Amino acid sequence: MNTSTLYEQENYNTTQIPARIFNHIFYGEDIFTPLHWHRGIELNLVTEGRILYNVDGKPKILNAGDWNIINSGEMHANSWIERDDTFKGVAVILSKSFVDKWLGDEYIFEIPSDKNAKREIGQNLFDLGSLKKEKDRFQSVKVMEKIYHLLYLLGRYCGVEKRIREKKNNTLENVKQVINYIDGHYKENITLAIVAEQFHYSQAHLSRVFKDHIGYNFYEYLQNVRLLNAVGSIKDDENILLTECALENGFPNVKSFINTFKKMYGCTPSEWRKGKSKEK
Repeated sequence: MNTSTLYEQENYNTTQIPARIFNHIFYGEDIFTPLHWHRGIELNLVTEGRILYNVDGKPKILNAGDWNIINSGEMHANSWIERDDTFKGVAVILSKSFVDKWLGDEYIFEIPSDKNAKREIGQNLFDLGSLKKEKDRFQSVKVMEKIYHLLYLLGRYCGVEKRIREKKNNTLENVKQVINYIDGHYKENITLAIVAEQFHYSQAHLSRVFKDHIGYNFYEYLQNVRLLNAVGSIKDDENILLTECALENGFPNVKSFINTFKKMYGCTPSEWRKGKSKEK
């Protein structure tokens, strides 16, 4: 895994719309985004199917009509629940600088308790996804209208004082450093003890905060990183030997690789590779 992709730099031109809008359609195993974070404030609406989001270590299934908010810097990932799942949705990533300019930087955002506001924000996200598909001379103006209304709704109904979570955010920054270290050294024989010593933590403390903020224990996350990269190796070279693939991506042996693979995909790497070959 390329650690540079974990943190996405904000890149908005002041002459352009201060948001990125995506219409997503994914099926099965393609419903997957590895753990990452970015500066922008992200809102995700499910329009069809379902998806499992993990935000700051808390897993939550979103079904059609549900949406979530991911604050600046929050670690998050998503995945399928069943291998035959379908997911269609809209993602809107607002420029943090733009939000701070109009609402100030002392707030984070949460799903509102007001049902009407929650429904209105969901409709706003749906409308932005629809406008993204339009091709007329006023598209940008209509998008900006929706963006400013979304900003109003976030400010009025979703703002929570940041100082309430300041201690938690400091811990989160430390966890991010550990994540970057693991993603840069997963091919090596690293252990909880080695990483704890590297960052001057006790093993018990590192294990606890890791589970709290990632949703996996240390070993599970390490194996998942190795697995993700091993699957990438198979996709890049369909003739690669499984033993070679396992050892090159940090697994101690091919048995460990196969067991981890079966837990995630419900089949062996060989069976999975054959299935992919038949799809071509």
